[in-house]
Amino acid sequence: MNDIHYCLEIWGTDYEKIKQTCLLAEELGYYGFYYGESLTEIDLDCWTVLSALIPITNKIKLGPVITYILPEYRSLALLVKQSITFQDLSNGRLEFRTGAGASLQYSLQWWYPFGINYPTATQRVDLFNEGIQLLSKFLENYDIDYGQSGRTVATNFEGLYYKIHGASFVKPKNRIPITVAAKQERMMKIAATYADVWECSYLTPNEYFTLNERFEKLLESQSKKEDKDQQNRKVKRSIELDVLIASTEQELDYKKKVFAMERGPGVYDQILKKGLVGNPAEVCARIREYVDLGITQFFLTFQDPFDLKSIELFMDTVKS
Repeated sequence: MNDIHYCLEIWGTDYEKIKQTCLLAEELGYYGFYYGESLTEIDLDCWTVLSALIPITNKIKLGPVITYILPEYRSLALLVKQSITFQDLSNGRLEFRTGAGASLQYSLQWWYPFGINYPTATQRVDLFNEGIQLLSKFLENYDIDYGQSGRTVATNFEGLYYKIHGASFVKPKNRIPITVAAKQERMMKIAATYADVWECSYLTPNEYFTLNERFEKLLESQSKKEDKDQQNRKVKRSIELDVLIASTEQELDYKKKVFAMERGPGVYDQILKKGLVGNPAEVCARIREYVDLGITQFFLTFQDPFDLKSIELFMDTVKS
């Protein structure tokens, strides 16, 4: 399974721990290191932290866990400018990861205290559809030409949420891959249209198999609508999973108890069913189930994002 990508999901405000974890991840051979983006006290500013990691790393991919396409939060033009700059400064190591955001139940507290109106699910998908269409024009450039100056041809766009009047950007030196997180039909259709990587979260192998069948049909349908150059476009498959791994049963039982206390019995039961839980052999066998279904990337959430021992044990497990 050496050709599979393993990526870390990181959050927290201790930059020294963030830095040391990133350096270890690169040394161990992790493909990506992705940091959370929020205005809450659980994170520092995402893009500032990621930028600080550029000069101390060499090859590990960097990016946000999810970066938001929300005009009340940040201008889309600014996000494009940030992404192109980051891609060039990092020598092509940006992974642009995005999605429509979590449900109101979980997300309202992340936005309302800061004076940001968080749209309904339908509005968020409508908004995201417009935003990713524009963003892909500037970053992916499937359907626009470049002038000799190296800038994108000026773009005009009249949408419900976005209006662009002749905007253009200096193109990035290296193409920026886009990951779209999606499990619902409309978002999966958007992913089939614009994503290089389609990512789903917290599914058993059987659940993933069923969802992937739906995605395959959407991808096939979308392919028929595209230009010939894009009809054979490949979309990689990624899955986000929690990890509880330990080399002894005693240590594993302890981690399970801590997890149950911290996250509650409902979440704990789901993790046992849908996570990578067990000793190295059990975790490896579970990974193989996903790989056999076409998964080529694992986005991993460890119980403690700075548990260096578990992060190292996991990579030793999948490399052996």
